[in-house]
Order: sequence, then C-alpha cells, then structure tokens
Amino acid sequence: MDQTPAHPRELEPHSTAKIGLRRIARGAVWNWTQLVVTGAIGFFLSPFVVNHLGATTYGVWALVSSVVAYMVLLDLGIRGAVVRFVSADHSRGLHADASSIVSAALWFRLWLAVVVLLGGLTLSLAATALFHLPPALHAPARIAILLSTATVALSLTAGVFSGVLHALLRFDLIAIAGVALSALTAAGFVVLLRGGHGIVAMACWQLVVGSLNAVFLYRSTARVYPQLRILLRPPGRALVRQFGGYSLFLFISAVASQVIYYSDNVVIGAALPISAVTLYALGFAPTQYLRQIISSLAVTFLPAASDLAAHNDYEQLRRLLIQGTRVMMAVALPIEVALFIRGKTFISLWMGPQYRDVSGHVLQVLVISWFFIAGDSCAGNIVYGLAKHKAFAIGTIAEAIANLSLSIFLVRRMGVVGVAWGTTLAGFILNALIWPRYIARLLHIPLHQYLLQSWLRPAVAIIPYAVACVLAERFWSPGHLATFFLQMVCLLPLALGGFMLVFRREMQRLLRTRPRFLVLRRAPDKP
Repeated sequence: MDQTPAHPRELEPHSTAKIGLRRIARGAVWNWTQLVVTGAIGFFLSPFVVNHLGATTYGVWALVSSVVAYMVLLDLGIRGAVVRFVSADHSRGLHADASSIVSAALWFRLWLAVVVLLGGLTLSLAATALFHLPPALHAPARIAILLSTATVALSLTAGVFSGVLHALLRFDLIAIAGVALSALTAAGFVVLLRGGHGIVAMACWQLVVGSLNAVFLYRSTARVYPQLRILLRPPGRALVRQFGGYSLFLFISAVASQVIYYSDNVVIGAALPISAVTLYALGFAPTQYLRQIISSLAVTFLPAASDLAAHNDYEQLRRLLIQGTRVMMAVALPIEVALFIRGKTFISLWMGPQYRDVSGHVLQVLVISWFFIAGDSCAGNIVYGLAKHKAFAIGTIAEAIANLSLSIFLVRRMGVVGVAWGTTLAGFILNALIWPRYIARLLHIPLHQYLLQSWLRPAVAIIPYAVACVLAERFWSPGHLATFFLQMVCLLPLALGGFMLVFRREMQRLLRTRPRFLVLRRAPDKP
C-alpha cells in the first residue's frame, strides 16, 4: 500500500498532457462570469421584490419556489449521465452512440415532465391545507405553483441539451444562456412589479423566459453538434442499465441535498405564519451566493482527481487534497468571517433595518456550517473522482434526515432561528466529524495531519482579518451598502497578509518554481 509521507510537500506538477488546458481555462472563466453576473442580478433584485410584494406575499413566493424546487429531483441524475457519456463518445467519434444517449435522456425527461405537471397540480390543490396562507393569496398561490411547475418541466427537458453543451466544453453558450435567463427574468419582474402585478404575473413571465432559454439551448446544440440525431423512442435495457449504474447515487445525493437546502422554508411555512418564511429566506440567501462560489471553484478539482485516480497516484491525490482544501478555505473564509461578524449590519443595509435582528441571526447561524462545508468541498470532488460516492450519498441522506428532524423539533421552541440551528447542527455532525475521517482513511493520510495542514492553518491565517472585522463593526458604522462593501475591500489585505504570513514557505517555493497545472487528460483539439 502506498504510504503517506510524514510531512506532505506542496502539490508537485503532475501534468501528463497539456492538451485541452486552454478550453478548460476558458470554461472556468465563463463559469465565473456567469456566477458574478447572475449573483449581482439576484443580489440587487431581492430587496426590490421584497419591498414591492411585502413580507407576507414575498413569503408565499419564497414558499412556492421552495416547494416547486423539489421537482428538480426528478432529474434522476440524467444530466450527469449525458455529460459523461456524450463527452466520451464524441471524443472517439461515436456519434451514433452519443445520439442514442441523448435520445434516451430526452425520452426519459419528457415523461418526467408529465410527472412534474401532475405533481404541480396536486401541490396547487393541497397548498392551502398544508400551509398557513392568507385567504386573499389562496388563488394566486395555486396558479403560481402550476406555472412554476410548468417552468420546471420545461427546464428539465432543456437540461438534456445543456448537458450536451457541457460535455463538449461549450461553457460559453451555457453561460450566455444563464446570464440571459437571469437578466430577462429580472427585467420582467421590475416591469411587472412597478405595474402593480403580483406573483402570478411573475410566475407567468418565468415560464416565458424559460421557453426562450429552451429554444436557445436546442438551437445551440444543433449548431455545435450537427452529427447528433435525436429519435424519440423507448431506450433498450442495456441503455437503461447504463444510465442507472452511473446516476443512481448522483440522484440519491441530489435528493438529500434538496432536502437540506429547501426543506427549511417548508417547515417554517407549515409551523409559523407565512411572514416568517421571509425572515428566514433573507438570512438564507447570502449563504446561497457563498454556495455558488464554493461549488464553481470546487468542481475544477474533479478532472484532476479523475485523472490521478485512473493512474492510482495516491501521492498526488493527497497533495491535491491538501492544496485544494487550502485554496477553498482561502476563498471562503474571508466571506464567512465577514458574514458572521457583520451579518446583521449587512442584512440591515441590504434589506432594511426591520430584518436586521432575526434575519441577521439566521445568517450568522447558517454561516457556521459553511466553514466545514468549504473544508470538505475539495475532498468531495476527490471522492467523486475515485468513484467512491456511494458512502457520500448515504451520508448526505443521513444529514438530510437529521436536518429535517432537528428543524421540526426546534421551530416550535426557537422559531426561524431554531430551523437555522437544525441545519447547522446536522451539517456539523457530518462535515466536521465524519467526512474528514472518511477522506483521510480513503487516501491513507493521518487525520491530524490533514486537519492541521488544510483546516487549522487557514483558520489561523484569517485571525487578523477577523479582528479587523470586529473592530470595524464596533467603531466604523457604515451608512450605506456601498460604504459597507468599501470597508470590506479595505480590510481584505489583512486576510491576504495573514495567508502570506502563515504560508510564507509555500509562497516562496511557488515563486521559485514555474507553475504548472493538473489538467484532465483529453484527446487533442481538432484544428
């Protein structure tokens, strides 16, 4: 068995091929561009929507969105299967096989769309019995659920074409579609709300924009992959087994994640007045921007992990784990510390002082769990690269059950803050106590060494920045949101300085060597 060195060195170059590096780098740039633009749109749109709808109506809208979001579970891991199999078949010129995969995926998705529409009809009829909705909003809520489920059904179908573009590394087209979708949705919401319309008009506009997005993805796929031939017919048993063998545990993980991230609003809507959903949703929203940042960065480690796993290079996998986790912590910690220490001030300036105490407290509690989630994000992608994600799926289900149980137990005792604690405590058990041990055992690295090098040292590095945030919160009160962001920009050099001090030897070694990067082994790009 491969033995772990006593002191892991820096991640050494292990690039067996530079082919495809430019395309992967371009894809990363497009991913970040989409993230920044859509995040900014959502950030500035949220207070506008809340102010125009009011706390109660916005709570209904947030509840509708959370309930309908469960329909996305019916993806069943199909998009991930499309990405994997089309990527492999296209690189080998097996266009007939790729066409069979896409045809089967689309056939499945069309039937799933029917299931989504039936589920939406059921939810719309049961909504008034399940949730504490004001009588005046009964009909709008039912119609909004129906329209929103139609949008989800359409997006599930269009997701097949998005998967093909992903497989062909056309992140530019995916990003353009995502940015256009967010921009058109936001523009429509502004016009509708200023015109005095409500959640029914908003849901209707989402369906219109979703239809335009589906057309764009279909036409882009046809142009980028002209050899693709789609035939809508039932797939054979071999193809069904091929899909199922790969996507089963992806689907299980997706189900559990959906419960973790979207069950809280449902619990609150069933136990408390509908306005409480708004209080929780506003504290929850910033953590989702953080989630997108972490996810978009963590996924870049998957190709490298897959490449190393194919060669059983556990030495390099250990180094990837150490270095990748450090990178994730360096990106996430400044945001987490700022939100934890100055979260109430941020909420007050962003959404209004009436949301400062409760929503700000929710935000602070939820941010605690993200320290451990960020620490495990690189490890999670290594687990997928090693095809050891069965345990990950089972563990995520356990976290979802604990999350839901604790939230139901605490919501009556502590209100929306209790729901936040239920989410945080469940995440702490898995992400802080179980997953570090699992990845350490999987890669044959001592647990204390992994935690010291990857978690503790970044935590020490962020201390000067954290102290500065405490002092700023106490003595440097901002009057506007722009002033708040300017303050945080002024404090960021302390975070950079802390990391340079703690990792000075690694920085010096990096500067003395010519950096190279782990890349996914791919076939040469055609001229």
